[in-house]
Amino acid sequence: TLISDKKDFERSRKITDDLEQKYDLHPKDKKQGEAWQLSPVDASRSDLKKQVVGVVKPLATMYRFQSLSQYRALLSLYNIGVEKIEGSNQGHKYTGLVYSALDADGNRVGKPLKSSLFGKTYGVEALEQSMKKSGEEIKAGGQAAATKALVSASLAGSRTGSEFRADLQGKGIDLVLRRNDQGRLYGVTFIDHNSRTVLNGSALGKEFSANALGARFADFSTADREDLQAVSPVVTRESQYPIVQPTHDDKQPVTVKGYSGDDSPVGSLLSVLTPEPDQHGNDQPIPTKRKKKKWRYGRQV
Repeated sequence: TLISDKKDFERSRKITDDLEQKYDLHPKDKKQGEAWQLSPVDASRSDLKKQVVGVVKPLATMYRFQSLSQYRALLSLYNIGVEKIEGSNQGHKYTGLVYSALDADGNRVGKPLKSSLFGKTYGVEALEQSMKKSGEEIKAGGQAAATKALVSASLAGSRTGSEFRADLQGKGIDLVLRRNDQGRLYGVTFIDHNSRTVLNGSALGKEFSANALGARFADFSTADREDLQAVSPVVTRESQYPIVQPTHDDKQPVTVKGYSGDDSPVGSLLSVLTPEPDQHGNDQPIPTKRKKKKWRYGRQV
């Protein structure tokens, strides 16, 4: 029996409208086409969990992104960090996402939140399916071409990286610079709020890549507080956090290699992550104790 898809668009539109209404993305007394804005997490408040959940749910559902690093870049705009963690304990393999609130300097604040608190729709498996679907939609829908046109116009009229960033923001596009722990620029991500699409600079064209923009703009060539992004963790000393090695490959998740006390923000992962079946079948070592370390994130201001 054939199932008609004549009203798929109307159904999709209604779902989006319901989400916008649920998360107050469109105030009732304003026109439907008017821009909406989510509020970044305020680390000084006590309701961090409520704030994080209130931002993650609409972003994960309504934006198109194709990789974990793109998802991190999107969340970093709202003072939220995310990591994929997997391993094994007593023969049980687990994999999951851990979200954290970030302060003004990009440091983790409060206890981490496992994705299962938000529901299965926001777990690892659902996220991977969403990223695959987003890639297909971006390729078919032509969003990249529209974003590229706006970015190209801003680039042509900008003398400095700061001017470039400001002009993009005026067009509804945020720029996220990704740097390694030495401060070297290795990636650029554009977040187009008009089409709710996240795109890497290199995917738009060579002139928008990290190398090209770093060579063009002197203020992009070196890291400063304004440029740092909540994308790659930098391991520093004297903290309660477990040792985690930075990774810039979305196919390689961050793997917890050790614990550092009962009060660790990740703590015993059995209390943070609900064990889930591993789809890859790769054996992971049981965590061992290491010296206390600290995760430090850069972020966009």
